[in-house]
Amino acid sequence: MSENKMGKYFKYAIGEILLVVIGILIALQINNWNENRINANKETAILANIHKEFKQNKKQLDSVVNQHQNVHANCAKIIELFPITSKPKQTVLDSLAYHLFWSYGGVTFNPSQTSINALASTSSFDIIKNESLRDYLVSWNDLIKDYQEEELYSRNYLYNQYDPYLSKHFDWSFNFNDDRNNFEALQSLQFEYHVKSQYDLMNQILFSSGELQKVQETIDNIIKLSKPNSND
Repeated sequence: MSENKMGKYFKYAIGEILLVVIGILIALQINNWNENRINANKETAILANIHKEFKQNKKQLDSVVNQHQNVHANCAKIIELFPITSKPKQTVLDSLAYHLFWSYGGVTFNPSQTSINALASTSSFDIIKNESLRDYLVSWNDLIKDYQEEELYSRNYLYNQYDPYLSKHFDWSFNFNDDRNNFEALQSLQFEYHVKSQYDLMNQILFSSGELQKVQETIDNIIKLSKPNSND
């Protein structure tokens, strides 16, 4: 009888332990489910912010690139007029005035990075489930720095060399009807050098370095992958 009682006790104890274990496992499962639901909601909100932010960044970049293209095209038009003769025709002067005025540029791409900075500051990139999107977001800052280096170099050249030379010899609006303009400067190799340098810097940004294309491709992919339900 004593052995039967002990057997029943052990069975009861084992049953109690199993119930406790099952209860703990269920609680953990519920807790994991809640955490996954919370993280999913966070990811949805983060993706919405990223999607909106990078659509705005794309618009800004398109505007900046358009201005770079304008500078590039106007410098090309000036180069077509080289060499400038000692007594250029009025049509040549009019063309020079127009294209020089629009050859300045100096704009830079300064994207909004609030969403990415928030992820970086809280080490929360892992909340993004889509691996490709996560890789694009992680590499974004380095990519932008590489691209912006070219724009900053071009802007520094504009402010430190291109504009000082032109402002020394010509009036602000390139009104070549004003005799105070130094028409001999139009014939100089230095003038040609500055215009060609400005053209080459724009050409590097737009085409030769390939950094702009990387930025454009990355923005397009981030917009695509952060679109609602695109990461499912």
